[in-house]
Amino acid sequence: MRTPPPKPAGAEGTKRSGNYGWIIALVVLALVAGIVTAAILWNTGGTNPIGGGAKEDTDSSTPTVSAWDETSTPTTPPPPPTNTGGQLVSCPITMQTGDTTQPYGKLQADTLSVSLIQGWTIDSMWLDSVYDLHAQIDDVYPGWMSNIAVGLLSNQDGFTEIRVSAEQMMDCFASSGYYIGFTGRQDLIAGEQISVSGHAAWRIQSNIYVSGERVPGDRVDIIVVDLGTGKDHLGLFFSSCSIGDDARCAKVDQAISTLAVG
Repeated sequence: MRTPPPKPAGAEGTKRSGNYGWIIALVVLALVAGIVTAAILWNTGGTNPIGGGAKEDTDSSTPTVSAWDETSTPTTPPPPPTNTGGQLVSCPITMQTGDTTQPYGKLQADTLSVSLIQGWTIDSMWLDSVYDLHAQIDDVYPGWMSNIAVGLLSNQDGFTEIRVSAEQMMDCFASSGYYIGFTGRQDLIAGEQISVSGHAAWRIQSNIYVSGERVPGDRVDIIVVDLGTGKDHLGLFFSSCSIGDDARCAKVDQAISTLAVG
């Protein structure tokens, strides 16, 4: 996945979603169209620039072609094809905060922990829906990296069930700024219930494909864990390793085997 952008001031350990770039592009397009229209009207004195002497046809019926309305919102282009998930998904923006003290040799969020990968760098990542996020990354090449991370998903943000939350987080991760150029998703593990230290968890593993990179994309793992009664949040583990990068993926798999609650 792409190297994360700098964390915004005030952002609490989360990673920013890239879902809004298309909205900005449409706004810019609308502004350009407005400027061009104003220029044409100025140069023609506000009259029709083609056949300025034409008279209004008062006998015509209602036009069959609707006029362009510059105040309307253009139709959103359809998302890229994908066999199991989409783009431009609606991802909650959490207001929760947290900063679990990190034990030696592990990444930990509340009681969910995973062992560090030797040689990888502890670094900041952020996702709008995740708080108390702690990550480790490894550069594949400049601008592209692999990662492991743990964090928390708040019940108040709608994350109350492990299966649904895992699917939503896969969609949110795939449509974030880390995967600009997303072209599709292929599930390797469409969804399975597993146990993490006796706690129910749901795992999804998918290949996320992108264009414009030296690699075809990433193998992504999402694991959402029920941390037990009395908690107002779920635990989250997520990781990425480049498709075909067997060495890094083996290290990620080894880390996943150490995932624990307690």
